[in-house]
Amino acid sequence: MKKKIVILSLIGIIILFGGIWIGLRTFVYPIKYFDIIRQECLKNHLDPYLILAIIKSESGFNQNATSNKNAKGLMQLMDSTAQEVNEKENNEESLEEDSIYDVELNISLGCKYFASLIQKYNGNYYLAICAYNAGMGNVDKWIEEGIIPDDLEEYKEVDLPFNATSKYLQKVVTSYKAYRILY
Repeated sequence: MKKKIVILSLIGIIILFGGIWIGLRTFVYPIKYFDIIRQECLKNHLDPYLILAIIKSESGFNQNATSNKNAKGLMQLMDSTAQEVNEKENNEESLEEDSIYDVELNISLGCKYFASLIQKYNGNYYLAICAYNAGMGNVDKWIEEGIIPDDLEEYKEVDLPFNATSKYLQKVVTSYKAYRILY
């Protein structure tokens, strides 16, 4: 009788953890648009799980998301940023008004922009993540004023002037770690 209870308990635990695992992968940390993300990450030498974490943090995978500051699409790009990245790619044409909501274009421009931030900050992903949220000007100022080190090599709670950026950095890093574990 005890053996039966132990076996049933173990089966119950396995089913519970399996359900949690499936729930996390399906609802909490989905991999929507992964083919497009992987393709753009290969082009820009990025980790697709980091881009998934950024998209999850920025828009929650809502391709039609628009922020209160008018950032648009999955990767929440400002029109000016999208246009600047588009022009740097030797694309003579201006972006059409709502083309930034196009999944492929948004991910492509967002990945190129994030790759440029990583390059600007000498491969430092943490500074690039902060700049993606708060802007390069703010991050440069924080480095200059000694608020954030220019060699931030590992994630640690950083007291930034923008509380939203501190939370954003933590959210992206946490999501990135979860994606790496789950997939």
